Amino acid sequence: MITYRQPIALDIPVLVSYEKELFPYSPWSSSQFKEEFAGIPTTRFMSVAEDGNTIIGYCGVFLPAPGVEADILTVAVLPAYRRQGIAREFMRQIEAWAAERKARAMMLEVEISNESAIKLYESLGYLKISVRMDYYGPGQDAHVMRKEFS
Repeated sequence: MITYRQPIALDIPVLVSYEKELFPYSPWSSSQFKEEFAGIPTTRFMSVAEDGNTIIGYCGVFLPAPGVEADILTVAVLPAYRRQGIAREFMRQIEAWAAERKARAMMLEVEISNESAIKLYESLGYLKISVRMDYYGPGQDAHVMRKEFS
């Protein structure tokens, strides 16, 4: 059964190893995860998904202050666990946390070739607003997507 919880410092080595696998062009380091964890729960929200005692995905969002846009930092699910609703649940958690803190919109970047993620975000009301060239490395562009909260 898949469960969700807030990450803890002991999770960092696992998350760093997943970063290297899932985002080899620019993986987060241990110090980057520690920095993100330090902002929980005031300016950051993070969640991990587990199958038993194994982390299978994680997400994070940053909201510097009420009334501004939240920035989705990461949504990552191990390949063997994709298409099971985990990323959708992460997005639900992220949006609920940001809405509680009065975010006026959500922003994210997604690799242009990641069609399944783009479809998910579009199904949740995100619109493509621009492209960031080479965002994920040379020749790996990203769509910037945004969702307004009412």
